[in-house]
Amino acid sequence: MTDLMLVLLSVAGIWGVGLTVAQVLLAPIFRSTQTQTSLTELLGLGLVFGFGTTAFFYFLWGWIGFRYSSILASFWMVLGLILGTGTLLVRFRASRKTAEETETSAADKDFKTLCLAIVLFLGLTTVIQSLMTPQRFWDERAIFGLKSIVLFQEGTLQNEALLHPDFVQYHPKYPLLIPLNETHFYLLLGEVNDRWSKIMFPLLYLGMVLCFQGVLQRTTRQPARTWMFTLMLATVPSMVPWEYGFLSGQGDGPVSCFHTMTLLYLWSFLSELKRTEPDPAVLKTLPLVAGMSAGMTVFTKDEGIAFFLIDLIAFTMISLFYFRDRLLSMALTAVKFGLTTLLLITPWLLYRKHLPATTEMTYFSRMQITNLTEGVAALQWAVTHLLECMFLEAWRWGLQWWALLISLFAFPARAFRPQQLFLLLNLAGALTALIIAGMIAPTPVQEHIGGSSLRFLLQISGGAMLFIAGQWLDDSE
Repeated sequence: MTDLMLVLLSVAGIWGVGLTVAQVLLAPIFRSTQTQTSLTELLGLGLVFGFGTTAFFYFLWGWIGFRYSSILASFWMVLGLILGTGTLLVRFRASRKTAEETETSAADKDFKTLCLAIVLFLGLTTVIQSLMTPQRFWDERAIFGLKSIVLFQEGTLQNEALLHPDFVQYHPKYPLLIPLNETHFYLLLGEVNDRWSKIMFPLLYLGMVLCFQGVLQRTTRQPARTWMFTLMLATVPSMVPWEYGFLSGQGDGPVSCFHTMTLLYLWSFLSELKRTEPDPAVLKTLPLVAGMSAGMTVFTKDEGIAFFLIDLIAFTMISLFYFRDRLLSMALTAVKFGLTTLLLITPWLLYRKHLPATTEMTYFSRMQITNLTEGVAALQWAVTHLLECMFLEAWRWGLQWWALLISLFAFPARAFRPQQLFLLLNLAGALTALIIAGMIAPTPVQEHIGGSSLRFLLQISGGAMLFIAGQWLDDSE
């Protein structure tokens, strides 16, 4: 019971820090009279950013040279509880005032209450399922779990174990967002308990789902319909209940969460830009939020670097296609998004330069004509394998790819809206990057893509669901 209370308090503290960060970032939108906001966006973004902020805090603390201790963890927890309580009180009063000013039918209220209850039930059952087993898969134990144990036992980021290539095996340069959050739980518990530390993964799932609903509602002004698409996201089988999704301590669920957040806020920005009278507060704020979530993606797994570059390229292409009359402001937005990400991850990139190199794939150095030419033979197998996973095995991993095609053919004109085309370019870029990685990797394509395709498709499923929602929700004014 003591461990349960500590875990619940630690989660509340992490959530409280995230709520404060989210409140500061979204404050201009909350103050705006043009945009109707939702409490679910704040709650969801706060939960997601809570884990991201905690990891960055611990990394900077250790990078400077300070030690990790139970006192530090307790301070962070208490700080989060205080900040979170204050933030919630402020937002609760504001949300009550907004609710009083907004006319909503009884049927809509009942429907939204039912959907929220279903989402919370799914979140609770996901937490229970996740905590039923300790860490047991290779990635969660060897890549992330081992580092968190070292950080807890040594109490410092500057320790020789993390620099020993044999000890860290094949993963010395993997990012530390997951290990540092696990370390925070271990410091509070006073012991390594890899069952309790898994609670962060289903909570990231819950935060992603809540934020998805909140952003859709703010962007499309159709709260009842957005709940339907939120439930569709929450029930994608590859996320839950697939054992390698949010039920495990793998990095793919968190990457899916943070990457979906990035796409949500860039998509919402482009949606706002096409309105007759766009809200300046929204345009000023969203690229910053997207940049932070992109930085958290990078700090979770190396795939985040590829996602960040694809996001930036897709956004730049949309700017050139649709907004040449305001190219300077779009360029400044891209710079704001990119700089925010780079500022967050620069300390990590500087730190990882001193980590040992073992058997990393080194994709960028292998981007050569000879490697691509040699990999052409694997192209057909890779494409066929991906299509089979996406469409022929939909009964196991979800109908999101079939629904994407149906949505595309149902409303082809809507697919050419800037925000929708941005998502299509992003998804196409991500799939292309995976295929190219399989072509140039030093391992056989059947082993490389065959072993990672399902987890990669999980990471981009949130973007697919966002495209589907955007096709069926009419945001025109």
